[in-house]
Amino acid sequence: MNIEAANRQRKYKVDLKSIKQNADKILSLCRAGDSELSILIVNNRAMRTLNRQYRGIDKPTDVLAFPAPSPHRGEGRGEGRLLRFLGDIVISMEKVHAQAAERGHSPDMEFKILLIHGILHLLGYDHEVSDTEARRMRRKEKLILSGL
Repeated sequence: MNIEAANRQRKYKVDLKSIKQNADKILSLCRAGDSELSILIVNNRAMRTLNRQYRGIDKPTDVLAFPAPSPHRGEGRGEGRLLRFLGDIVISMEKVHAQAAERGHSPDMEFKILLIHGILHLLGYDHEVSDTEARRMRRKEKLILSGL
């Protein structure tokens, strides 16, 4: 698995190694082997811009997921080995800290929750489709969180 992570905000300290390890574990728990994804950590201002540009909502959100259109063959990963680029996840670290305080748990726990949520979106889960799908996604989120 190849996971890229970048921090584009300065307000909060970020452990990119830990984030990559958590993402790797989540992908394993989802049985999404040989997958690639990228994670971008931003502030509320950048998140608001992205949310407005891609969803038409002019306010920051906690996590955005941008699924890749289709799998591709990886370059330099072994002849013919199919690597699945899942897509990109963007997380607002300001939202992480605010929501953690509201919900009474650590920012680390909130980040994990949002990372799971984003990865599930990349894997095709969509809580906005129906109540049934929303319940299915929540169950999967809880199951994965218990495995971390």
